[in-house]
Amino acid sequence: MGGSTVKGRVLVVNTAFLGDVVLTTPLFALLHGAGWTVDALVAPRAAGILEGHPHLDGIIVYDKRSEPGLGRLLALGCELRDRYDAVIVPHRSLRSALLARLTRTDVRIGYRPPKRPYPPLFTDRKLRPKFTLWRFLYTHRVEYVLGRQEALRICDLAKPLGVAVEGEPAGMLAVSDRDARDFTARLVGVGRPLAVIFPGGAWGGKRYPAKSFVEVGCRLADVAHAGIVICGGADESDICAEVSAKIPQALSLTDLTPGGWKALVRTADLVVTNDSAPLHVAAALGTPVVGIYGPTTPVFGFRPPEGHPQKLVFHGRLECQPCRLSPPRECPLKHHRCMTELDPERVVAACLALLGGGK
Repeated sequence: MGGSTVKGRVLVVNTAFLGDVVLTTPLFALLHGAGWTVDALVAPRAAGILEGHPHLDGIIVYDKRSEPGLGRLLALGCELRDRYDAVIVPHRSLRSALLARLTRTDVRIGYRPPKRPYPPLFTDRKLRPKFTLWRFLYTHRVEYVLGRQEALRICDLAKPLGVAVEGEPAGMLAVSDRDARDFTARLVGVGRPLAVIFPGGAWGGKRYPAKSFVEVGCRLADVAHAGIVICGGADESDICAEVSAKIPQALSLTDLTPGGWKALVRTADLVVTNDSAPLHVAAALGTPVVGIYGPTTPVFGFRPPEGHPQKLVFHGRLECQPCRLSPPRECPLKHHRCMTELDPERVVAACLALLGGGK
């Protein structure tokens, strides 16, 4: 590559959780708009969510869970060798950094640690991301700015390519006409406004109690006359069934394809979710969203961009909140007060405020 600002092919590597990949979509748009050809390397589930994305030229699937060995990583590095002019890695992991190095690309961009002194909230090391020696596998390192909105922080990684963004960028996902048509039939008889509740999430410690979601759903059905859909993955069928069974006429959906999931979220008038992937999917599809935070808080930056219709609800009066940047599966103090003491009426009030404003 003759210089870091020359247009060419760029690979964006992010095999983290689905929400993290959705937060990467503004980077795709930024690079595409600047004239770059953009490919994304992601985990299998994220590939389905990104299908049809207008700012991607290609999607490469790397299943690090079923193929965790070094041999597969080396083989993938060989496959990608000399194909790109730049590699950008938003995912802070040794595996991703090593893969970038294995491509033999001249420009490899990742994060460097935040500057000291740290802002007051982040003096506790549990609330800061970890950075180890693998960051030296990159040729260019961009500061990880504590508290910055995550999508904007990811877009910062384009700066060594001479590309910058102003303001907090909105994400973007595509819904095919076929998925939209097919999904409409599944909602026959479900009332409007349509509220979709996602009670699950990859991190158990970030889940609002099922009984609290039940209260929220019942109140929305009663006060706003909302149709209620309880949604999750196949591995969340138990909690979805538990919640939907106690909300009159609620529909439970845990068998959706990625395309069907996107169609549902785009169709909804409101999404209610924990601090998990649906929060960011809703924002990327333009649907108003209520995000419920427990061990984490929006100050970490994992939130929708300013300007998107949103209400972010959290306890806010506990010394132990936020708990840590990467929350545990269970509350380390064994009380989970950040969630159990969060009054469902606060969530309901946030929902009604957004429903009153329309989509």
